[in-house]
Amino acid sequence: LNLLRQHHELCDIILRVGDVKIHAHKVVLASISPYFQAMFTGNLSEKENSEVEFQCIAEAALQAIVEYAYTGTVLISQDTVESLLPAANLLQIKLVVKECCAFLESQLDPGNCIGISRFAETYGCHDLYLAANKYICQNFEDVCQTEEFFELTHSELDEIISNDCLNVVTEETVFYALESWIKYDVQERQKYLAQLLHCVRLPLLSVKFLTRLYEANHLIRDDHTCKHLLNEALKYHFMPEHRLSHQTMLMTRPRCAPKVLCAVGGKAGLFACLESYRKHENSVECWDPDTNTWTSLERMFKSRSTLGVVVLAGELYALGGYDGQSYLRTVEKYIPKVKEWQPVAPMNKTRSCFAAAVLDGMIYAIGGYGPAHMNSYRKHENSVECWDPDTNTWTSLERMFKSRSTLGVVVLAGELYALGGYDGQSYLRTVEKYIPKVKEWQPVAPMNKTRSCFAAAVLDGMIYAIGGYGPAHMNSVERYDPSKNSWETVASMADKRINFGIGVMLGFIFVVGGHNGVSHLSSIERYDPHQNQWTVCRPMKEPRTGRGMENSDIL
Repeated sequence: LNLLRQHHELCDIILRVGDVKIHAHKVVLASISPYFQAMFTGNLSEKENSEVEFQCIAEAALQAIVEYAYTGTVLISQDTVESLLPAANLLQIKLVVKECCAFLESQLDPGNCIGISRFAETYGCHDLYLAANKYICQNFEDVCQTEEFFELTHSELDEIISNDCLNVVTEETVFYALESWIKYDVQERQKYLAQLLHCVRLPLLSVKFLTRLYEANHLIRDDHTCKHLLNEALKYHFMPEHRLSHQTMLMTRPRCAPKVLCAVGGKAGLFACLESYRKHENSVECWDPDTNTWTSLERMFKSRSTLGVVVLAGELYALGGYDGQSYLRTVEKYIPKVKEWQPVAPMNKTRSCFAAAVLDGMIYAIGGYGPAHMNSYRKHENSVECWDPDTNTWTSLERMFKSRSTLGVVVLAGELYALGGYDGQSYLRTVEKYIPKVKEWQPVAPMNKTRSCFAAAVLDGMIYAIGGYGPAHMNSVERYDPSKNSWETVASMADKRINFGIGVMLGFIFVVGGHNGVSHLSSIERYDPHQNQWTVCRPMKEPRTGRGMENSDIL
């Protein structure tokens, strides 16, 4: 049939585009296209005609479709796809449309994804439209620097930055993207600032950033609605007693970017009582709760157990710890874009069994202990230091009231809380908080139980203290309400745990590994605050204790 077509033999239809004539057989065209079938078998005038003119299909696209009708193959390239897909869509040739969409999806990059999204919406290609929008969200930090992004309409930008699945390390990225879009044509776009600022989750920005924003950005300072939004965001930080009422609002809902739990370092082995037989790890594993799978990352320079782990600006930091021979003060960070670890400035003190946290763009190292001096016992620290990424330096801060190792530390409402631990003589239940504005520690209500080697986390404006030792292994959990300055007991874990990892993700608290007093654990449990219930998840590849744990989107 194709040879007959090529030689114009027994052809009964001519498709004309401009001056170009394409000879074909009606039955062949009708077999691959409902459009042609209706044209040649229905009551349309073309049924009896020997020539049909097409004014809205490109000549090359129609040639390719006729070729497909006879050979079952179609050549799709960047030069042809923009004319071929509309033609195949009009002629209702689903397989060609599907192949064009698959090709465009394979070509997605930060510079063309917005255009492909528009193209897909125009021609009703739903799956391609979803794929392009998903790509925009997952690669937003690169997309927001492209020409296509700056040419978005205000309604298109509203839809993108309102998306819960926007993949950003911090909400600052969203604000800066909006600011750049406004400044691209400030006279025309300034009128949209207040509307679009509603799409930025301002309460998720730090107090430091919000304050600087008010002082430095005259576009926001001069707009009454924008100032109101900033004030509401600051209330979220400074009035935690009202925080739960904010929680249902879009402005305070965290972005649902793909995140993983990173388990860093730790101890492996079956010899729980024999320190010399334990292997101290430099391995890093990441757990994806969506797929319930573990992935290994590049190893650290140093083996570390009882270390501190934090995420700052999308990079994973491993601080201090113990390598089996020495207590450490070294610090290294994992950079996802280049998939490697790099050293940063070491802490002022060696620290093991300490806590680390991020507050206002700075990393804090709190408490812990270092090596014993001469014949003395280990010195349990009440010292605190913080690292400034801009200067790559550590600065000593006001000491805590109590020396604490194996403590828990969290950040809530712009303040740093230090909970429980061990001071070298007693297990502690006392709690104190550091207020950066006045640079001092203040006591808060003590926990119900003494806890050491436990984990703490913040969820929905509440502090959770989980498991630990004091002086027996525990699976109990208690929760602190800052508006009442009081603790209450909540559901217990299935396993007793000390020296385990913890992460908050997707509205749940995850606990990972640890030791139950008999053996190392590979188990993982998840706490649902709304159900007040723990659920057992898929275990780690191997048992770990003394691991650092943090949630991140580094994969």
